This record gives sequence, structure tokens and C-alpha cells, in this order.
Amino acid sequence: MSTIKDDTANTMLQKNNDTAVELMKLAFDAPNNRSIFFTPVFNDGEIIDFRFTLLSRGTIDFFKGIDYTGQTLLEVLPDQINQIESLKTAYETGIQQNWTRYYEKLDGAQRWFRVCDSKAGEGVYRVWEDVTEQKIAERNFNTVIAEQIEDKYVSLFNSVDQGFCIIEVIFDENKKPIDYIFVKTNPAFENQTGLVNAIGKTMKELEPNHESHWFEIYGEIALTGKPRYFEHEAKHLINGWYEVSAFPLSDIKDNKVAIIFNDITDRKNVERELSEFNTRLEEEVKERTASLKEVNAQLADKNTQLEQTNKELESFNYIASHDLQEPLRKIQTFITFIKDRDMTREESEPYIKKIHDSAGRMTQLIKDVLVYSRLSAEKEFVNVNLNDILDIVLADYELLIKEKNAVINRNVLPTIKAIPLQMEQLFSNLISNSLKYCSENPEISVTAQTEGNLAHLTFKDNGIGFDAQYSEQIFKLFQRLHGKGDYAGTGIGLSICKKITEQHNGSISAESQPGNGATFNITLPLK
Repeated sequence: MSTIKDDTANTMLQKNNDTAVELMKLAFDAPNNRSIFFTPVFNDGEIIDFRFTLLSRGTIDFFKGIDYTGQTLLEVLPDQINQIESLKTAYETGIQQNWTRYYEKLDGAQRWFRVCDSKAGEGVYRVWEDVTEQKIAERNFNTVIAEQIEDKYVSLFNSVDQGFCIIEVIFDENKKPIDYIFVKTNPAFENQTGLVNAIGKTMKELEPNHESHWFEIYGEIALTGKPRYFEHEAKHLINGWYEVSAFPLSDIKDNKVAIIFNDITDRKNVERELSEFNTRLEEEVKERTASLKEVNAQLADKNTQLEQTNKELESFNYIASHDLQEPLRKIQTFITFIKDRDMTREESEPYIKKIHDSAGRMTQLIKDVLVYSRLSAEKEFVNVNLNDILDIVLADYELLIKEKNAVINRNVLPTIKAIPLQMEQLFSNLISNSLKYCSENPEISVTAQTEGNLAHLTFKDNGIGFDAQYSEQIFKLFQRLHGKGDYAGTGIGLSICKKITEQHNGSISAESQPGNGATFNITLPLK
């Protein structure tokens, strides 16, 4: 009894399943049902295509009776790689993909399809429907709305002084904006542009030389739907500037752009004049600042010179109170001594010699002071061959050089821009010092080398030398490292050398050790 009941139940279940399958087949093959079941095609584990596995009757009818079962999507539609991406995403993520496909037939008819891809088992089930009529209705509705919006904008801007127009951007086959046509304008448009009867005409018809940046900006707005505010020059249209606010009228990609604009040429001219004035003012400030810096530098230089002059005056005062008075005092003392003692000529001879020596020292001191004081007055720079200068100085000391059996070593010296007499004084003082401070067999070398615009001269001897701590002090006025009884001199010679090198924008320094001679390094500009 129980077995009969089970068999009856199984029989009824099988009939119900068969009925469900039959109903599903009828629904799948219904004339208005467009469905496809795709299975993925793999290559090395990666999906590269999808195969038509099952097509509904409505799908086959859509393909004009061709059953593509067994073929792949790219074999049938090789240009639809984006469809592969939709199917692949649905298969791999399980997320339903919804999108709209648009295409245009050869006869120009436009078609829209709404597509839904969903994962089903080991494949993807696609259902799509033709929504062309709906899309056309939406477009027509939007067109009506857009026209109403255009009319409202025109009506709104009819009473303002700002220019207003609606344009339709014209693109070439590469989507490059090449022109635009005027669709609507307000009364102020003509006053702002000078264009008459512009509606229905392109900008290039009205102004062939209109700058390309206007087409590029409006083309970008038409393509992206993003509004722009900007200021730009319209040189060929008004030889001036516009302030512009441009925006798409609606979401419809109809290439129409609304433009509100105003001639701001006067403002730009004022801004330019103000900018030029500010630039001139900045330049004048810079010039005056530079002039002030130059004056300050000159003043600082004058102050330095004044300080140096004051120091020299102090030294000259010292001469007047000490160095010059000392030999004069000796002369007076010896004359009084001879007079009071009523000496004979023979008795007074030693004192007369001392009077003569003191007078000679005073004369030499006065000469050296005069040479030093006149250095700043000489300003005429000419080309000076230093080889000739050295020849002149050596000729002056020829007897002393022979007397001391001195050896002079030299190389080729350069030609520089200098004051000839001062160069003679410089070389003479240095050669004189080397001969003076060498007790026997003096050896003096005078060499030079050039570097860029500089000449480096070296005067070196094998004399008694001096302690390195006095290497700067020896160039100061009336500074002596030895007593008057040891070596003759006034203490001005090296001060003259230092002043001459400074007068020539150069420098002088000394190196020495006691008993190892002295080296004087001089740097002078070639020009």
C-alpha cells in the first residue's frame, strides 16, 4: 500500500517538473524575449572571450535567423570588446551589470538597447530589450525643455547691458572644435561685439580671423558639460577684452553653450597702465636703491680713505715731532758745540760730518714723505712692460750690485696696465731692500706667472730675514725692525710699496724667517 502511494507521488512530481521545464522553454522562445546564455572561453586560466551557448528565438530572429550557437562573441562582433568586459565582470564578481548600448544603422536609423548581464551557474545570462522609442521620447522631451530654457534665458537677458548668446559648437571628424554657429542673441549682443544679424551664421563667416582659443574653450564646455568663467582677448573682433561666463544649457549633448559676456577693455587698459606704472616704479626704486648703495659704497670708501689719511697725518705729526726734529736737533747741538768750543777746522771736522749725515737723513726723510703723499695724485694707467721696469731699476743699482757681488735671477715678466713711475718705485724699493739686508753675496730672484687677469710677482732674497710675526707691521708707515745705526732707511719704503699695489687694485704680502731671507708676493691686475 505504501509503495503504491510513493510511486504515485513520484509520478506527479515528475509531471510537474516536466511542465515547469516546458513552460520555461516556451518563455525562453517567446517572440519578444531576447536572451542569450554565454559560457566563458579561457586561455591559461584567463577569460579571453565568451561563447554563444544558448540563444532564444527572439535573439535568433534579431540576428535575421542566424543561430550563432557555438561561436564566440568576438567572432561574431569583433569590435565589441567592451561587451566582453561586462560579461567578464558579471561572471567573476557575481554583480549584475546594467548598461545601454547605442548604435547607428547604415541607413542612419538610431537604436538603443538596455542590457542586463547576470551570472548563472557556469555562465552568464544576458537579457536585453529595445528602448529606442523611449529614448527618442526622452530626447524629444528634453529638446522641448531645452528650447523653453533657451527662450527663458533670452527673455531674461533682453533687458541687460551684458551680451548674451547661445551657440552650437561645430566639430570636425576628430572632435576638434573648428567653429560655432549663433543660435540666439540678446539686443546687447550687437553693441558688445559689433556683429549684425549673427543668428544662423558662424563666427568664421562674421570674423574669419577670430582667435582659435575661443573655439577650444567652448568646445571643451560642450564636450565636458563643465561651465567656465574666464577673461580673454578678442583682438580681431573688438581689439579688446571680454569677461565671459559660459555653460551648457542642459544635460543633452547637443553641443549648445550659453554665453554671458561683457566688454572689459577699459578696465584692462587701466590695469595694464597700472601694471606698467608699478613696473616703472619698481625699476625706479631699484635704480635709486642701486644708486644709494653705490653712494653708500663710495661714502664707505671715502671714510676708509679718510681713516687712512688720518693715520697718515698722525704719522706725519710723529715725523714733525720726532723723526724730522731728531736730525735737526743734532745739527743744532753740534753747531752750538763747535761755536762754544771755538774749535779749529780740523777739530770740528768730525762734528761737521755728523751734521752732514743728519742733514742727509732729514733730506731723504722729506723726499720719502713727499713720494708717499704724491702716490694718490698719479692716476694715468698705460701699458707697462715690467721687463723694461726691472731693467731700469737694475741699471740704477748697477754699481751697488757689482760692489756686493749680487746675483740677479729673473724670468719673463708680463705687460700690465699701470702707472710707470710707481712701478719703478715699487721695484726699486724691493730691490733696494734685498741689497741692503744682505751682508754678503746677495742672491735675488724676480719671477712672475699669470692666472686669468692677474699677474703674480715674487721678489725673493737670501738676506737676514725677519720674524714672521712682523709680516704685516713692516708695511706700516715709519715702522722699522732695526735701529738706525744698523741699517740706513726711513721706514717708509715698504709703506710706499703697499700703497702702490693698493693704488693698482692689487696686494702685497711678505714671508720670512730670521736668517732665511725674505719673500715678497705681489698680485696685480693685467688690465
